[in-house]
Amino acid sequence: MPREPADELDVLLVEDNDGDARLIRHHLRTDTSTVFDPPNLTHVESLTAAVDRLAGGDFDLVLLDLGLADSRGIETLERLEERMASRDDVPLLPVVVLTGLTDDETALRAIQEGAQDYLLKDNLDGALLERAIRHALERHRQERRLKRQNERLERFASIVSHDLRNPLNVAQGRLSHEAGEREGTDVSTEHIDEAIDALGRMEVLVDDLLDLARDGRSVDEVESVDLADLVRAAWDNVEAPESDLHVDVAGTVAADPSRLTQLFENLFRNSVEHGSTSPRLQALEDSVEHGSTGSRPEADDADESGGVADGVTITVGHVEDGFYVADDGPGIPDGERDEIFEVGYSTADDGTGFGLDIVAEIVDAHDWSITVVESDAGGARFEVTAAGLGDR
Repeated sequence: MPREPADELDVLLVEDNDGDARLIRHHLRTDTSTVFDPPNLTHVESLTAAVDRLAGGDFDLVLLDLGLADSRGIETLERLEERMASRDDVPLLPVVVLTGLTDDETALRAIQEGAQDYLLKDNLDGALLERAIRHALERHRQERRLKRQNERLERFASIVSHDLRNPLNVAQGRLSHEAGEREGTDVSTEHIDEAIDALGRMEVLVDDLLDLARDGRSVDEVESVDLADLVRAAWDNVEAPESDLHVDVAGTVAADPSRLTQLFENLFRNSVEHGSTSPRLQALEDSVEHGSTGSRPEADDADESGGVADGVTITVGHVEDGFYVADDGPGIPDGERDEIFEVGYSTADDGTGFGLDIVAEIVDAHDWSITVVESDAGGARFEVTAAGLGDR
């Protein structure tokens, strides 16, 4: 466990060129910083010696030359990071890479592999080196703090998943059993049915909370995904027997397939939940409420019981640089379109208010953008766009 650096710092320099090592020591000793005193410097000449010294002493930071006798190039950093991560006796420390080569690709790789900074030895001076060390230490502290927060969040998600879901399942099972016992009798099951529905909504809420807690805003890997196939697979996961899906997309997108599936599932469920009262049904209800008999639903709007079908038609199609999901439901008023992606926003009685927030998280994780406008049918239309997203 790395210690919190105080005013006095201990730095391990891994450098096999004696001249460069003396120059770095000189820069650190002549530093005039008022932030911290010049650090104590320990010098080793190989990667093997560096790992041995890290296991035997307390250090705050590693200055690592990529060109060593026993390791060359970006592999040097990769091997050091791997050994710090895999050995209990070697702490995870911030690493500042030193190199004599100007190579933008290697510099980028070094940062991607975990280096806090990448410095050219030809351009070094005391102020630059001191600033790199100070910033590396602070970034590393922030990373450790974030890691601890993520670990606590994962523990919370596990507690919610296990300790809350189990009693929910027990309660649902007992109530379903009790409802079955009363079936065929004169005893009403109305309150039991409402309790079962409430528990089902709680289970959906637990699932949405876990999605938010565990997925966050990051996407680790993307791959080429057939958009039409993924859309149809997402629709199969949505319970909407009275609604229809029209797929008018083709080609591929670069995305995390699991999270893109989740995006479509949530948009589909949003349309089904909030569009169950279609504009035509609402017009009929309004006319009945006001005593009008001049407005009647068309024959194809009626279900077998004489009512009005309350499903929606959802269309997935292309827009420039992206795709859209549209429905023919009641739509979203202009004044509410800026609020719908906020946590807890829902106008449906059984909505959790997390579905569209999760959609926004997934869009943001892919560096895309999402907007909502009115569809051609008067419903809601969600447009997801990004540079190159519409290429197909």
